Amino acid sequence: MNRLGRKISIIITCCILLVFVLYFVLNSFLLPKYYLYQMKNRLHEISDELNEMSLKDLNQSAFEYEMKYNVTIAIQPISSNNDEFNGALRDSLNQKKVTLNKFWVTEDTIHLVKEGKTVSKIYDQGKLKSSFLVDFIEKDQHFILIGVSIVYLSEAVQIVNQFTISIMVLLILILISMVWIWSKKITDPLKELKDISKEIAKLDFRKVDIHTNDEIEELAESINEMSEKLRVAHENLNERNANLKRFISDITHELKTPLALIKAYSVGIQDGIDDGSYVETILKQTDQINHLIDELLALSRIERETLHIQEVDFINLVNRCIQNYEIELNRSDITIHVDQNDIQHVFVEADLGQMERVINNLLSNAIKYTENNKIFISYKEREKEYLFHIENNTKFNNPERLQNVWEPFYVMEASRNKNMSGTGLGLAIVRSILNRHHLRHEVSLINGKIRFTIHFSKKYKEKPHL
Repeated sequence: MNRLGRKISIIITCCILLVFVLYFVLNSFLLPKYYLYQMKNRLHEISDELNEMSLKDLNQSAFEYEMKYNVTIAIQPISSNNDEFNGALRDSLNQKKVTLNKFWVTEDTIHLVKEGKTVSKIYDQGKLKSSFLVDFIEKDQHFILIGVSIVYLSEAVQIVNQFTISIMVLLILILISMVWIWSKKITDPLKELKDISKEIAKLDFRKVDIHTNDEIEELAESINEMSEKLRVAHENLNERNANLKRFISDITHELKTPLALIKAYSVGIQDGIDDGSYVETILKQTDQINHLIDELLALSRIERETLHIQEVDFINLVNRCIQNYEIELNRSDITIHVDQNDIQHVFVEADLGQMERVINNLLSNAIKYTENNKIFISYKEREKEYLFHIENNTKFNNPERLQNVWEPFYVMEASRNKNMSGTGLGLAIVRSILNRHHLRHEVSLINGKIRFTIHFSKKYKEKPHL
């Protein structure tokens, strides 16, 4: 038995022993007194009832009362000779088969009874191991005795206590066994919970299988839930640490290349071998560094900025953003095909500026990577949501690494040509904004096309077209 089980067993056993000890004390000292008290009250009630009756009625009802209440009633005329009176009274009791070793009515008692008082006496019978409890009353110059024999309770109580001790020993043995079994059922799950807590502290996020239908089972469920949440949090933390390391590595790479070029061309200018293009190259690399820093600041700012939520017509916003790219689209001979599927408006609660940035980044990404100079935008309606799709043909064909496109500095163009790939922060910014708006989004490869999808809930009712 473990420590908690022993503690429970000892405490319960001590409580039971204390109850038994109190029972013995109360039984030995108070039970005889309580029994005598009850007998006196019972005798007083009979005496009061007989005192209300006439002497004639009392003589007629005496036997009936004796049988009904198991008492002895003796009626004797009061005599001036106390010895003769006591002898006659004793003879009357003997006729009723009540033999007393020690019985005597004193003149003081007779005097009090003559005054109309009810006098109670108890006569100890010594070796007979009993007492005779009586009430004396007076009715028409007749002395009336109402008595009852009381056995000694001390020996009876002692025998009962001895029997109780024997029973108590047996009960305590049974009790200890039951407590041991019961405490084991309680402490074993607690021990298992203690062990699992130690494992969780060692980052081993295991779970327990406890079914007790009580608070211990609820505690086990809470620990399992905590273990699962800690496991997810730990995995997320490890993933973030890995991402942070990769992020720092990517920043180092992104900054190192232009800085190396700037240094090389600056040395060329210093050595006098500038052909007139060195300054232009330095300025171009400096612009790239500034652009990278601006994107990093934008990504950091998005996580901190307060959202200014308003109702936004997403379809109209997309159309405006497409118009802003009209010159670039014409110069690159890229066509955007838009299919609204008879959907006129999709109203969302969003930050207008950040949602515009999402669309611009998705359009910019599609323009850079489209393989056939075509971009496809479509809207679809479902029972509880609207879907926004933007897709383009791509050479990217690695589904396992597809989700990496949301990570900072991940570029799908293997050569990392800056004219093609940019900073690699655009889609990371898109993901951050959509997450802050609690908008579900996804990327997929379908028949040689890469598709980005945003889900909009229908909780915002579509306004009529004006």
